[in-house]
Amino acid sequence: MMGYDDDDGEGSRLFEHRTSDAHSMVPRSELVVYDPQKQVFGLQMYSWSKKGLMPDPGSLVVYIDGACRDVGTPSARGSWGVYFGPGSRHNRRGLLAPALAQTSARAEIEALARALDALREVTARDRSLTQIKIATGSEYLANAMSLWIGDWIENEGINARGHRVAHFETLRELHERLDDMTYGDDGGLDVMFWPIPREENEEAHKLANEAFQ
Repeated sequence: MMGYDDDDGEGSRLFEHRTSDAHSMVPRSELVVYDPQKQVFGLQMYSWSKKGLMPDPGSLVVYIDGACRDVGTPSARGSWGVYFGPGSRHNRRGLLAPALAQTSARAEIEALARALDALREVTARDRSLTQIKIATGSEYLANAMSLWIGDWIENEGINARGHRVAHFETLRELHERLDDMTYGDDGGLDVMFWPIPREENEEAHKLANEAFQ
């Protein structure tokens, strides 16, 4: 299990629509809309000039999830799912490589890694998509990648409770990839993590479970 860290530091990569000026007035049920042409989800925002909702230009929402069967047994197997929308050509799923830890936590991390792969491809084809929200039912993963990772790196993988962070090297690699996507030569993306209730992440969860079939 991934260690818990209770650092309350602020992070620029954590998204919460209730505190977002552009999105706080949008009902949750109308916040995310699917663009069938681009085959991705985007956000809606409130326009004061139009006195109503409009698409948030450049926004993209992708949902990630991991799953694990036979947890804690020698036959445990993990899987991951990345969901861009209903029938989207960008959706993907798969099983964890046998050499990896077969746990739900590791599966969630793999889903993030695969989502970053997909986002590279999607945003390279459509450079108007720059405001990325990665929606996850794992509050831990969202906080880890937005609030805690900087301190963990500074402390060489030790969290606020003095424990070694599980999968630290992989999380650090993903953090470096995010920095490159933001600040690198081919960057320009604003990637944020959006912790959501697990019931809002059912489609990514379904994809992860379909990988077992």
